[in-house]
Amino acid sequence: MRRIWWMAAVPALLFGCASSKSDTKMSDSAKTQTAAQQSLQKAADAQKHALEEQQKAEQLQQEVVQKQKELADSQARLQGQRAKAEQAQRDARTSADEAHREAQQQQGQAMQMQKTEAQQHQQITQQNQQAWTQAKNVSGRAVSASSDEVLVRSSDQGDLRLKLNDSTAITVDGRMGKVDDIKPGGNVRASYQVIDGQPTALRLDVTNRSSSGSSTSSGTSSTNPNTSSSDSSSSSSTGTSSSGDTSSTTPPPK
Repeated sequence: MRRIWWMAAVPALLFGCASSKSDTKMSDSAKTQTAAQQSLQKAADAQKHALEEQQKAEQLQQEVVQKQKELADSQARLQGQRAKAEQAQRDARTSADEAHREAQQQQGQAMQMQKTEAQQHQQITQQNQQAWTQAKNVSGRAVSASSDEVLVRSSDQGDLRLKLNDSTAITVDGRMGKVDDIKPGGNVRASYQVIDGQPTALRLDVTNRSSSGSSTSSGTSSTNPNTSSSDSSSSSSTGTSSSGDTSSTTPPPK
C-alpha cells in the first residue's frame, strides 16, 4: 500500500515540479516581454517627443526664415529710404542754392529799381522845381479881382485865376497900386509861378480903360490939339516904356 501510494505520489510530485518550473519560465518571458514592451513604449515616446521637438524646430526655423525675409525687406526699405533722404538733401541744397541766387538777383534788381526810381524822383523833383521857380507870363483883360486873387482872361491861356499874396507887386496905370484899383476890363500883364499847383502872381501891370479914356479926353480938351496929342502920345509911350523897364529890371521874388 505504501508502495502504491508512493508510486502515485511521485508522478503528482513530478507534475507539480514541472508546473512550477513552467510557471517560472512563463513569468520570466512575460517580464521580458513586458520589459520589451516598456522599452518599445519608451522608444515610441522618445520618438514622439523627438518628432514634437523636430516640429517645434521646424516651426522656429520657419519663423526665423520669415523674420529673415522681413529683415531683408526692412533692410531694402531702409536702403531705399536712405537713398530718398540723400536725394532729398541734394534737392534741398540745390533749391537753397537756387533760392540764394534768385534772392541775390532779385536784390540786385531791387537795388537797380530803387536807383532808377531815385533818379526818376530826382528828375521829377528838378522838373517840378524848375516849373515852380520858372516865371510865366500872361496878357489879357481883368475879369474880376478880390483880396486874394485876380481872374485874367487871355486869348492863349483862357481864364486864369492868379493867387495874390503880400509879395505880389501891383502897378496900376504905371503907379504902385493895390488890388482894389484893378477894374474889370482893364489890360493886365502878369508874371506868375505855379506854387502848390496854384498860379501865384509875382507881378501885375494893369492899365484900366477908364484911365486911358480920361487921359485921352483931357488931351483932346487942350488948347493946342497937336501939342496935347504929341504929349499924350509921348506920355503914353513913356508910361509904357517905364512899365516895361520896371518889369524887365525888377526880378520876380522867390
